[in-house]
Amino acid sequence: MQPLLSEPGEPANDVVTSAPAPPGAWERLRAGAARLAAGPRARQFAARFTSTYLAADARSLAAGRIALASVLLLDLFKRWVQLGSWYTNEGLLPNHTLLWRPSFAHVFSFFYMASYTHEAVIGFVLCALAYTALLVGLYTRLAQVLSMVAVMSLHGRLLLFDNGGDVVLGLLAIWTAFLPTGGRWSVDAVLGRSVARPRVVGLGVLALTCQLAFIYFFNAVHKAGETWREGTAVHYVMHLDRLATPLAVWLRARMTPGLSRAMSWTALGIEWSLPFLLLSPFATRACRRAAIALVIALHGGFALFMNLGNFVPAMLAYTPHFVHGDDWDALERWWRRSPARARRSAILEWRVAGALRRAGAFFSLGRSVRLVPPGPAVSMLLGRLPLLRELACAAFVFVAANQLLDENAAAHRVWDHHNAPPVAAAVTYLNLFQGWSMFAPEVNKTDINLAVDAVTVTGRHVDPWNEAANPKYPMPGATIPPAMGPNWLFYQYVTRLPWWPAYDQAFQEWIQRYPQRTGRKEDEIVSLKVYKVEDDSPPPGQTQPTNPRATLLFEWAAAPRPPGGAS
Repeated sequence: MQPLLSEPGEPANDVVTSAPAPPGAWERLRAGAARLAAGPRARQFAARFTSTYLAADARSLAAGRIALASVLLLDLFKRWVQLGSWYTNEGLLPNHTLLWRPSFAHVFSFFYMASYTHEAVIGFVLCALAYTALLVGLYTRLAQVLSMVAVMSLHGRLLLFDNGGDVVLGLLAIWTAFLPTGGRWSVDAVLGRSVARPRVVGLGVLALTCQLAFIYFFNAVHKAGETWREGTAVHYVMHLDRLATPLAVWLRARMTPGLSRAMSWTALGIEWSLPFLLLSPFATRACRRAAIALVIALHGGFALFMNLGNFVPAMLAYTPHFVHGDDWDALERWWRRSPARARRSAILEWRVAGALRRAGAFFSLGRSVRLVPPGPAVSMLLGRLPLLRELACAAFVFVAANQLLDENAAAHRVWDHHNAPPVAAAVTYLNLFQGWSMFAPEVNKTDINLAVDAVTVTGRHVDPWNEAANPKYPMPGATIPPAMGPNWLFYQYVTRLPWWPAYDQAFQEWIQRYPQRTGRKEDEIVSLKVYKVEDDSPPPGQTQPTNPRATLLFEWAAAPRPPGGAS
């Protein structure tokens, strides 16, 4: 009789076989996840999520590209007007001063190589070429990257004086660089260099949406001070003469407590509502429409009453990216209702397309450079460019998310996060700043300006600073004039210099070069005093500032000359 079981050390017989081992916990979890992902609800959720947060109409991205490039060119022009003051060694911040005493530990800018005016001009021309190529959609992918590098370089050279407008403009250039914005309304589209897709899906869409939502969310949540609770914020904002426009000066004389409360709480309410409208998974089309309208209304109001540099146009340039495809279709149908208008539009499009094709053929690389088909390695790399682009975007999102948690006080109340040194370095190199607290938690009630009392060799008193920064008030003395309206770079310089004495010497040397700028030898400076001038905004119900004061920052006097005028 055969035993049913084999003896130890012997192979099992054919009568009894061992049962398969039960699946482990990991195998059961993975199998369950696979069944869940394959289910209809999961597919529906993925499609809904993609449509809401990862997809954008190609026409919206094209309109956003044109808006971004227009603001970049506007920013470049404003800096061009002040090129000698900020981007050469004859200006207020020579490159050697910033390299010797950098405002941040890790800063990137090609403009550190520019010492003379002609060198800075070359850099500005290159930036203009990149921005113009982005505007018309010529080699759009390359133009996007070059424009991103250009704006980083322009802003990085003056990183200490970046305001919110510079930051949001740079962020818009960064996030859109990961999106194909040349598919419509571009030279590339006319010449067939880009794939015409009605809809674009990418991580950059989510990054752009979340970026705008977080800007408003943290600005709103940080406005918890008394001026916002009581509704006096707008009253105090309109009494900051370095920011106030002439319309603000007119209105503040007629401002009532009720009007101030209405305007303050309306602005705060809009900021609170925008994150929810932008991120709402329900009624997406209606919510995005409302968000676009509120952004335009909010920043249109800012533009009427405050001189905020790039902030208003940069924020408005975000809005075209969120226009729904159905709205573009409706606009096209409305445009075609008029046969004459449609015919003129078709003729114009035909002529522009013909001109672009001729120009594209003339400037094609194939006319002057012999092109060969790419090899297998290059072909493989080109085939993986979309994946590499998404991975790069994910890396930028990681850095920005860390900075968002590090730089905002409200985030620290939830998680006391601090960036690791490599992440902090990446933030400043890439200008991925995420601190959003405009006029928060309180509106500043103190106005500030600089005043220079410089004496020339002929005994004349001049103020070189205000002649350049505030041409309307070239010698204001110890008072702050209404609606000064300085260029935002001069304004930012005023708010930084008193607390950065390392840059006093560069400011002193700039003042001493006054005769070089005027072209008159008799304007040679023999002594100077630099003051920080301040006053306090009037409380509600009053119109005149209080507590005017001037603080001496530093002074200098030339050594007395020997008798007889010998040097």
